[in-house]
Amino acid sequence: MEFFVLGSVGIRFDDTVVPGGSPQQQATLAALALRAGHVVPLHELMSDVWGEAAPGSAVMILRTYVWKLRKLLENGGRDPQILASASDGYRLIAEPLCVDALRAEHLATDAAHARKAERYDECAELLAEAVALWRGEPLAGVPGPFADHQRSRLAELRLHLLEERFDLDILLGRPAQVIPALTGFIKERPLRERPYGFLMRALFAAGRQADALSVFAGARDVLAAELGLDPGPELRALHQRVLEGDPALLTTVRTQAPAVGAAIPEDPDGAGRGATAAFVRPAQLPADIADFSGRAHALASLHKALADEERGALAVATVSGMGGIGKSALALRVAHRVKDAYPDGQLYADLRGTSADAATPATVLASFLSALGVPRQEIPGSVEDRARLFRTVLDGRRVLLLLDDARDAAQVKPLLPGAVRCGVLVTSRARLAGVPSGSHVQLAEFTRAEALSLLRHIAGAERIDQEEPAAVALVGACAHLPLAVRIVAARLAARPGWTVAHLVARLADERRRLTELRADDLAVAAVFELGYRQLPEEQARAFRSLAPVTWPSISLEAAAAALALSEHDAEELLEALVDAALMESPEPGRYRYHDLGRDFALHLPRPDGASADDDFAVARRLLHHLLHRAAAAFQRMVPGDPVHSTIAATAAEPGDGFAGLAEAREWVVAESDCAVHTVGLLLRRPGSPDPVLLTTAADLLVALSSFGQDIPYAKMAVTSTALADTATRAGVHRAAGRAHFICGNAALQATRLGQARTHSELAAESCRRAGDRAILQQAYNDLGVIAQFEQRYDDAAAHFDQALALAREQGQRTAELFTTLNAALARIRGGRAAEALPSCEEALGALRAMADPHGVAHALCVRGQALHELDRPHEALASYAECLQVCETERIPGQRAQAHYRSAETLRVLGRIEPALDAAGRAVSYFRTVPDRARDRGYALLIHARTSFDAGHLTEARAHAAEALEVFTGAGLPEAAQAAAQLKS
Repeated sequence: MEFFVLGSVGIRFDDTVVPGGSPQQQATLAALALRAGHVVPLHELMSDVWGEAAPGSAVMILRTYVWKLRKLLENGGRDPQILASASDGYRLIAEPLCVDALRAEHLATDAAHARKAERYDECAELLAEAVALWRGEPLAGVPGPFADHQRSRLAELRLHLLEERFDLDILLGRPAQVIPALTGFIKERPLRERPYGFLMRALFAAGRQADALSVFAGARDVLAAELGLDPGPELRALHQRVLEGDPALLTTVRTQAPAVGAAIPEDPDGAGRGATAAFVRPAQLPADIADFSGRAHALASLHKALADEERGALAVATVSGMGGIGKSALALRVAHRVKDAYPDGQLYADLRGTSADAATPATVLASFLSALGVPRQEIPGSVEDRARLFRTVLDGRRVLLLLDDARDAAQVKPLLPGAVRCGVLVTSRARLAGVPSGSHVQLAEFTRAEALSLLRHIAGAERIDQEEPAAVALVGACAHLPLAVRIVAARLAARPGWTVAHLVARLADERRRLTELRADDLAVAAVFELGYRQLPEEQARAFRSLAPVTWPSISLEAAAAALALSEHDAEELLEALVDAALMESPEPGRYRYHDLGRDFALHLPRPDGASADDDFAVARRLLHHLLHRAAAAFQRMVPGDPVHSTIAATAAEPGDGFAGLAEAREWVVAESDCAVHTVGLLLRRPGSPDPVLLTTAADLLVALSSFGQDIPYAKMAVTSTALADTATRAGVHRAAGRAHFICGNAALQATRLGQARTHSELAAESCRRAGDRAILQQAYNDLGVIAQFEQRYDDAAAHFDQALALAREQGQRTAELFTTLNAALARIRGGRAAEALPSCEEALGALRAMADPHGVAHALCVRGQALHELDRPHEALASYAECLQVCETERIPGQRAQAHYRSAETLRVLGRIEPALDAAGRAVSYFRTVPDRARDRGYALLIHARTSFDAGHLTEARAHAAEALEVFTGAGLPEAAQAAAQLKS
């Protein structure tokens, strides 16, 4: 077990790292971990976490944090009493070396002793091990004065360790190795004087006396401009020694050993191949990229393919991916790593496959043959003859070829050697299916960690770490595209006065994002422009037309509908765009743009003769297609629901059906984001809204809303709010009512009761005006649930009765029965359980007859609550037990968890504490994992707290009551008063 504070605060159990909890809980853990083995009094902990602003309940809050930390330890398989109570405080019983910061300090001390004893290799290893413990800014995001002080102290410790390592590397005779790192270090921290001296010594030792003197001049200017000071006596003395060429500055403690792999390859023939005029050893690889980041798996895969000594055929490795993804950088890094395995040289060609003037195989072969020593006059005229001569010259040789930016297989094949010991590395946007590749890497965007690593390399680690949340947002705005990250990093490096947050703000406007992603000769837009220019008109039109509606992706059938094409023709276009690396296909039959590629497509000018109406027609066709499919899915989800008949007249089309509910659900999950986005597009269209399209959009969202647990309902509610506002202003009451209903239902699921009540009342009003009785019935039902949550039980019963009347009027038997149960629940909680029980029995019998397991389970649970309130506990337990059995058989986890906490309360009343604790614990465990079920989670916690109190487990009771209070309060539920009363008891 290890405790981490040199970065985000957490605990590692074996191979799993567990976060330290809320920010204040992390502050508590950090204060204890950094004093491991020592007692920390409560008053010190309060000061560490809150300073002078400690709340009145600070002691209780700290005890809750400690309890939660003990649960973390217990869940990690450790004794929770590692965090022991001691006197008036706590002590973390752990070895100091289990805390990364304390281990770093220990290593720093050992390194100092090793250096004093002239054990320089050991010192270097200890310093490297210590520096490697930092994973980011110490105590990242942790509040409080203790954390602030430790953050500064530990950051300074890291800088000290780095400076010691620089000094040691120079002493060990490694000036060339340390110069780049020192240059970057000084750029990030220009006011630290000691590193200037290290850089001057390293440059002098590398034979660059003038550069060393220039460093002093630069240091003097910076210190004077920023601090009004001259360099200190130590730096001035070093300057004088460099001026005089003091040979003592060249003294090292040992001779540096040759680098591994740097020896000249053996020549078994006794004569070097380059000694003959017939063969010249080329070395054409461009320089490697110093700030290369990430791609560890790809590097390993390509290295293995090209360095395999046991291969029986020519080693060919290919890298493909969209423009700006980092193909060339990766290929260069791999080529430099494996070039020692190719002692006869390296050949490089930029094939310019994405440009209008792609290199011809004939031209490239002529260049290669010339580089290999073939006189110009002896190079044949035809491609075939040049290829044969190229293979002849390389026969028996070990040469590495890097072919960058290939257009297609036809361009590459003539350039392939025949010699088995040669190696070829090819990059291209599209995968070259016709090239016999032993290893292929399809590059995707950077991971967040890789993107941040490149940002740190170029813009400076300390600067990025100081604004880590903004840095995460910055690489997100770049869509993790390596070229875009490199550009923003270069812009930051060139503008030290800019904050990361400032650049994030500049990129926030999608209309100017591509304009911002430009630095010197680097530009993201140019990458997409190269590919777009080569598209035939039909492909270019599809690329432009689908960009507005493809978010986050689009299915083949939807794209075909939007483009008014057959699926076969649409697939040919989309697959061609994938081959051109302008679109991606994450799975069969689904397509998407890279975020920045979509930005590029959105800002392309319309072709001559096209208008905004043409763009709108694409969205309109897609909307109608989505409604046809959504209506069919709705019918599978709630067969017989009268709402379907209100949309089916316009939506039903032959062939729109689904084989079953599972297929319908799969379609809804895949298309819901695209549907919500399309509705948003229509709402943002300039001009007067079209009433027909508003109604179509509302019907689409209502059809999807029946799958609320499977889709991002909250996101749909945001779009529904905009739709409701637009429809209300336009006087389209049917669309307004349906949109308000979705908003109210979403707010209800999230227990935002005030918002839910407002939207549901507006929905009811609009539906009455529009005569939309199907949605009116559901709005009344939601108003009943809201009133019940707010403990207005008579109002709840009245709303349910209104919904019940409409359900009966429409002949909707299932809705009638569930509304009956809702009304029964309102009466139970309002003290009228005797009235409710007959309704429960009637509904239960009808649901059994209908063979509706979900309905039966719900009715059994409601009946159990009625029996409990009527003081018939044994009958209540029997009803709950049957409910649990149905839930187990039919896999209804939410209802099962409800039955658990309701039965726990009945068991508690009967004095059966152990089974009550078990049942309540099961419910708490489930609802902690389910979002948007705050009320159930709060009730489960409250019942667990009462049961724990009765069992004498006061600490656990207090913790559960406190959590229940937090849940109820956060959800704005009146049950918070019950939790507060329990906590006081």
